[in-house]
Amino acid sequence: MIDKHTVALVTGADRGLGAKFVEILLAQGAGKVYAATRRPVKDAAHSVDRRIVPLLLDVTDPKQVEEAAGIAPDVTLLINNAGVNFQASALSADQPEHARMEMEVNYFATLSMAKAFSPHLIAARGAMVNILSILARVTLAPMTSLCASKAAALRLTEGLDAELSPHGVRVFAVMPGAIDTDMSRGYEGDKLSTDDVVNATLAALDGGEREVYVGQMATGVARMLAADRATIQAQIIGVSPTSAD
Repeated sequence: MIDKHTVALVTGADRGLGAKFVEILLAQGAGKVYAATRRPVKDAAHSVDRRIVPLLLDVTDPKQVEEAAGIAPDVTLLINNAGVNFQASALSADQPEHARMEMEVNYFATLSMAKAFSPHLIAARGAMVNILSILARVTLAPMTSLCASKAAALRLTEGLDAELSPHGVRVFAVMPGAIDTDMSRGYEGDKLSTDDVVNATLAALDGGEREVYVGQMATGVARMLAADRATIQAQIIGVSPTSAD
């Protein structure tokens, strides 16, 4: 439940899903929101609503992450939203540089943030939310390295939840389908609104499920994976189930 006692930190808060998290957290009554961005943001909301605390943070810089943990020791809800997707296949011309950056942002930065903020979350008996993707569960060939980084982050999230749950901290993996943001600009299928994803994520904080699937695409894929992983993976890749074995 979001209330006046909620002190959230949102990474990648300057646009898209991150900005929507800040907006809706405040609308639901959060007491404070650290809006973490790589670059300074000139936003009228920051001057109007004093509950917003701008925070310069490059999540791939361990020193900045440690400094942020020192600045924000009162965090009760950590939302690891910052991410990158170069939409690169495994053998594309720009690999492995793009793959390294996707792993740095989508996996290693999440690990760094978790390590730095876990003492605060333990003290608060708070929660961590890692924004992943349904592509953490299946591979889409044109985005192979993105899928690999999100799959790694899912395994990380499971481990963090196991390690932190005895201390009263819950760790959630949020796996939506395509979202209507700049990151999925080239995707022509149906997209979730940022409102849908944020509202579903915050609602999940009151439940017991650690894997949060948002939207028909994500829930459908998760349901099919539970029944027949080989078939759904073959359909996504675009080959017959027989040749996928």
